[in-house]
Amino acid sequence: MEILVIGGSRFSGKNLVELLVKKEHNVTVLNRGKSEQVITSFYKTEKYDYPKKVEIIHADRTNNDQISKALRSKKFSAIIDTCVFNEKNIQAILDFAPKELTNYIMVSTASVYDEEKLRYYPVSEDEPLGSEAEEGPLPYSRDKRRAESLLKKSFQENNFPVTIIRPTYIYGPYNPMYREFYFYDRIMDQKPIYMPGHGDILTDFVYSKDVAWLLAAPLENKKAVGRIYNATGGVATTLNNYVKILSEIIGKEAEIIHYDPEILKKEELKFDDWKLMFPFMYDSHLILSKENARVDLGYQPTPFEKGQKETFEWYKKVKNPEWKGDYTLDMKIAKEISGK
Repeated sequence: MEILVIGGSRFSGKNLVELLVKKEHNVTVLNRGKSEQVITSFYKTEKYDYPKKVEIIHADRTNNDQISKALRSKKFSAIIDTCVFNEKNIQAILDFAPKELTNYIMVSTASVYDEEKLRYYPVSEDEPLGSEAEEGPLPYSRDKRRAESLLKKSFQENNFPVTIIRPTYIYGPYNPMYREFYFYDRIMDQKPIYMPGHGDILTDFVYSKDVAWLLAAPLENKKAVGRIYNATGGVATTLNNYVKILSEIIGKEAEIIHYDPEILKKEELKFDDWKLMFPFMYDSHLILSKENARVDLGYQPTPFEKGQKETFEWYKKVKNPEWKGDYTLDMKIAKEISGK
């Protein structure tokens, strides 16, 4: 099958490209080319060489002429889009998609759900979504909802062959987000973990390789067209237990210090650098159902401990010895807690 992967140069996209090549598909990757095929972690920068059979197209997806040329460069049967940011991205796909297209698979996000209106846990794909009119400093979730809506409408009115994947927090090697590595650093350096709230919030995590599997699975299953699937680890744990599990994997004790998140509203504790912040929601549960993906696609997620062990082994290999971690915010929180 001729497959176009939009993005595909890092994290789950990297895993996806390798999986598709292994399945003997003809893969073309479209990206901006500005990274020069470099995977950037918080520790080392590594050159990533695509498998030899992969063709690379450089294009700016905000440029309709470039996107049109890219989409029509081959008779693509499938497009897997790992970097949709808004409905304009989708409209360009709808305008220029090849007639031969049998699958368009979009990576959305679990944050499209409306936390205040959720009725049941784990959250199924038909639970209420948040507002598409919502404005604010973080438009990411709103824009994903708008993109989803445009695709759903196109499927209903024109049978556009869409499948939408909604991942929870993704972890794994090459993660560009400072999440599991936030905890690895602190546990390895024997620094306390300052956790806002009580730590009993239940949270769901999915391995990057499982996201790649879910993105490829609809290519082999016609039932997936017109469907939406959560990408989930299949289990949830409290934030306190999350730290405990990582501590056991690493083999070092972890100290958790809970604090009132209200203190973060103080001006002296405001940080623009998200790498310094606690990386997960601490005031609402995030538990997604895997049932639809299991029934339709045969999805079986990687056990959490196994995925984290593999990720930690990777972390040890790539960590830059000059990287000492940045505990600036931690120290400010500690000072605020102590009242000194």
